[in-house]
Amino acid sequence: MRKIILTLILLFCLTKNYAQNYDHVLNYSLNGTPTYGVKIKTNMPFTPASQMPTIHIQGYNYNSNDPIDLLLTYYTYSDPADFNNPAKYFFRLPMLSSSGAYTPTIQLANEGGKVIIYINDRVYFQRFTVSAFSMGLSEASTWFQGWTAVDEPLTGTAVVEVPYRNRFKGDVVLAGNGIWNSQGNVGIGTLTPKEKLSVNGKIRAQELKVETANWPDYVFEKDYQLPTLEQTEKHIQEKGHLPGIPSAAEVKAEGIEVGDMNAKLLKKIEELTLYLIELKKENNQLNKRLTQVEQQK
Repeated sequence: MRKIILTLILLFCLTKNYAQNYDHVLNYSLNGTPTYGVKIKTNMPFTPASQMPTIHIQGYNYNSNDPIDLLLTYYTYSDPADFNNPAKYFFRLPMLSSSGAYTPTIQLANEGGKVIIYINDRVYFQRFTVSAFSMGLSEASTWFQGWTAVDEPLTGTAVVEVPYRNRFKGDVVLAGNGIWNSQGNVGIGTLTPKEKLSVNGKIRAQELKVETANWPDYVFEKDYQLPTLEQTEKHIQEKGHLPGIPSAAEVKAEGIEVGDMNAKLLKKIEELTLYLIELKKENNQLNKRLTQVEQQK
């Protein structure tokens, strides 16, 4: 008799635990394309502090060849200052996570006092199943029965779009010999990025913005010591490149920093401008003297 009682207690505990897991509360399929979207009508009441479910949507989009694997969580709550006023009820901290290839816009709403999960997307030949887990509040098993999915517009209240959030710990390996490592560095064509973005290959862009604090306007200040052309010539003869500009060997070995290199090139342009201004003054002086000589003849 004692063994029978223990067995019954064990079965009761197992039944109680498993009752919190609700598998396949809804199976959905459509051999076509919905006109509005997929409205999942649950039997969960839209009442505050009553539920904190985890809802799992798994399936397949035939047209886009996408596996579906979505986790939806939220908490129903109300304004503490007016807690029992239905107009103050809201979905607190809703969140979605996708481990599949499908990330549709999903909204939560209240329709007729029941929670609505609305997939605001129109996919040809879509199939999915919905399961749920809920425990620790005032949930009832009947809340997870009789769910339906219909092709209707969303007409409820307290509507909220659920944001997505995915986090990865460690390295995320990308296709094509790429990585997003745990230090936050991204490598494309390389698995050992040392910068925030390392690309071993060609890059094509419509615009590239580089910020630098060391812009060489100081070249035009009165106390700037402009190198003489003789000094520049000597440096070129000895080093084989302009002063302040890396050599070909240095560029080959270490590359260049675009912002820093642009600043160095601008500095040379500004110095060249000063040389030209000085040369123009000297030419004007020579022309003036030539004119005076011509007039004296």
